[in-house]
Amino acid sequence: MRSKVSVALSVLILFSAGSALAATAKEKAAATAKLLAAATAGDQDDILEAIAAGADVNARDAEKNTPLILSSVHSLFGKQRQVVEALVKAKARVEAVNTDGLTALMGAASAGQEGMVRLILQNDAKVDATDNDGWTALHYASAAGHWSAVKELIAAEANVNKAEKKGWTPLVLALFNGRGSAAEYLIKAGAKMPEAGPNGMSMVLMSTYGRDLASVRHVLATDAPLNGVDSDGWTALEVASLYGDGQIVMELLRAGADASIKDGEGKTALDRALERENAEIAAILGGPWKKRASTGGTTLSIPCAPLGGTVTAHFAVDNTALVVATTFPKPLTWYLGGGSMNRASSAKGQIYEGSFTPTYLLKEGKGSEYGIGYSQYGTSVTLEYQDGKGNARSKPVYANVLDVDIEKDGTDMDTADLGDDRPRAMNEGGVLVTRIPLSLLNLKPGKTVRATAQIGTCKAVTGKLKL
Repeated sequence: MRSKVSVALSVLILFSAGSALAATAKEKAAATAKLLAAATAGDQDDILEAIAAGADVNARDAEKNTPLILSSVHSLFGKQRQVVEALVKAKARVEAVNTDGLTALMGAASAGQEGMVRLILQNDAKVDATDNDGWTALHYASAAGHWSAVKELIAAEANVNKAEKKGWTPLVLALFNGRGSAAEYLIKAGAKMPEAGPNGMSMVLMSTYGRDLASVRHVLATDAPLNGVDSDGWTALEVASLYGDGQIVMELLRAGADASIKDGEGKTALDRALERENAEIAAILGGPWKKRASTGGTTLSIPCAPLGGTVTAHFAVDNTALVVATTFPKPLTWYLGGGSMNRASSAKGQIYEGSFTPTYLLKEGKGSEYGIGYSQYGTSVTLEYQDGKGNARSKPVYANVLDVDIEKDGTDMDTADLGDDRPRAMNEGGVLVTRIPLSLLNLKPGKTVRATAQIGTCKAVTGKLKL
């Protein structure tokens, strides 16, 4: 028979063991809560600490997102590989889905996290898995325009022609959302251009709603019908005119779009441009063009038959800046993308040979000669620049844009550090207006400057400017 002391010791040992087990479960629950919170916030250090503390890597939040799904949309500041490897080593299910059927791969693709896309694929994720609506990771990346993620998925042999439940393919989503770069990669990978979208619209009309010139060019390159209409009788040309997308208007006109078509209300593309008071697009479509009035300053006239007539360059001083207003025979947008250097294969008319961008050379006495020139950026690119506080910024470009280049004695000048005071080129009602700080050109008001204006192969014109 056991003594009362031995029985008491046994009870104490059992109680202590039970307390230890309870503490372990409590700690695991706390680590799991920390993991879900850290994964939601993208806190890579807390994610790793929670996993090391025994968190449940297959736990779910209210929408059934796992830590891997939650982490997939974050950059994780260079620790993506560590996080993914730690989760997978702890037996995280790579193919887990949330309430919408979204996987970690889809999450990474939708956020454009190409590094995370690559890592998840390396851990045997199914590249063509679908969510509740039939979307694959490629659908998500294409609709959002994340071309780098699109590249990763294509390299993993994603099905570029897979349609979701309503019939949308990755390419159609990219075009409708104005994602020209993503569309380009899909087309190169064999994505087929349908005759119409799943909503019945022509592909030209679909891409016009995306408001991205590159997307429109991709469709026009297939010789797709130009004058298809929506349920209200609107053509792509009318939609672009209403939205104020002048370069898309020009691209459609160059391909042969019919500007005379009337919609269900009896209105044309010109009518829509006039409704929105877009004088430049209205002028392109045959309406009136009230050109910018020039007061004071000096004007140089440059005969230029390839561009349709005489180009005028008006020079004036506005406080501390030199303002150059260049007026072409037609509104500025008519020339963007219409020259021999940046012309789409679909262009059949309203084109010209050579370049339309001018070069201006300024020299005061025996001082240095300064050159003002322009660079034309293409579509679907990202411009890097600095804001007024000197912070690095970037923005997507959905049409051709002009940037000002300044040279001193034939050498490019770096103007990036000038912030808001850097030279700028703007389209003001169809006129190219350029503002350049006088200090950058080493000029002062009241001085007389020799100026030479040159456009393409047209004869250069020289004159004197009184600033």
